[in-house]
Amino acid sequence: MIVNWNARQEDIRRRFFDFGQEVVAVGSSARDRSGSFDRAVWARLAETDFWRLQVPTAIGGLARDSWDGLAAIEGLALGACDLGFLMSVAGQCGLIRLLTESGTAKQQAKWLPPLMTGSIAATGSTEATGGSDVRGFSTRAVARGSSFVLSGAKAHITNAPVADIVMLVARTDDVPGSFELTVFLMPTSVEGLTLGAAEDLMGLRTSPTGSITLNDVVLGEDAVIGGVGQGLRLLYRTLAYDRILFGIMVAGCMETQIAPLLRHLESRSTFGVPLAEHQYMQEKVVSLVMCVEGSRALAYRAFDLFDRRHESSALQASVTKLYASSGLVNAALELVQAFGHVGYESGSGMERLLRDSIAFKIAGGTDEMQKKNIFNHARRSRRRQPGVRTADDQARGRVTDGLSLARR
Repeated sequence: MIVNWNARQEDIRRRFFDFGQEVVAVGSSARDRSGSFDRAVWARLAETDFWRLQVPTAIGGLARDSWDGLAAIEGLALGACDLGFLMSVAGQCGLIRLLTESGTAKQQAKWLPPLMTGSIAATGSTEATGGSDVRGFSTRAVARGSSFVLSGAKAHITNAPVADIVMLVARTDDVPGSFELTVFLMPTSVEGLTLGAAEDLMGLRTSPTGSITLNDVVLGEDAVIGGVGQGLRLLYRTLAYDRILFGIMVAGCMETQIAPLLRHLESRSTFGVPLAEHQYMQEKVVSLVMCVEGSRALAYRAFDLFDRRHESSALQASVTKLYASSGLVNAALELVQAFGHVGYESGSGMERLLRDSIAFKIAGGTDEMQKKNIFNHARRSRRRQPGVRTADDQARGRVTDGLSLARR
């Protein structure tokens, strides 16, 4: 689909492009080397209207429509080109979106103001033994009168080591073998909650990840978002939003690499001609352009469907995430290869992109999970087509035909 940003949204994109360049990008390389998250940069982002643009005007924000927030995210991605910081931003955007869609008026009044003014949020779903398998969650919330007691642990959670607010998904089933999930929201200061140290990762080193452990954490009914047993639906919608934002982040960051690559290919010569004249080198530029244009177009389409709650939005989100993550790894590798030894040097920025790119094939659901999602959507869609017989239908048909012949 074609998105025509209006004048307001163009201004939003420009402002956050400038902010990304002038604030986030400055010192980003040093933060990558030290593996550190800069709260001061986060605080400066909160001083702008960035987070308020993620919230509708009707509930205290500044977004006249959902695309205002997306314009801010895209501008920030274009200017910052810090995939780690952007990953932390995306995690918080997901929780804010969840609150605006499914939180009660009291929950919105309680949690949105701090989220819009500098508090850091973490959304905890992944567990060490479950990975992408949400049905393998072991964190439990046991009802005790009008309260819940939560025990368990989440692993590899974005923003966890520095979080002020945590959204967690826990099992609330009382019957062994049954499966119900519920979303809870709490401050990290609640008794019984422990945040683990930041993990030492290969990439995305400017985004802290770690564990969240709950030891008999007591929460009231007002901590439940969207209703008891509604966690799976809410989790899937939050994940779909994250995957769409991945496409926006990838497109924005890789777009900034095209001009430097072209300058390099046009200024350096081999065998008497500029590198830009060699077809193999031209293909490297094409890889970047395909990554940028494809990721952005798919993300726009998926967001449009998501915003309208179209039934195919989850499918489009998985398609976006799979295309963007695969395209990012390929484009980052081509970028390093195009610059040769310089691209491989630590501090060049290109080797960092390559390290960061690997995480995009894992975070927000692995590539394998996206493929499974896409396959399952395709299978369900085919089954809904009139006149289509599945393998099971055909097997039943063969049995029926045999019985008919026997009766004759």
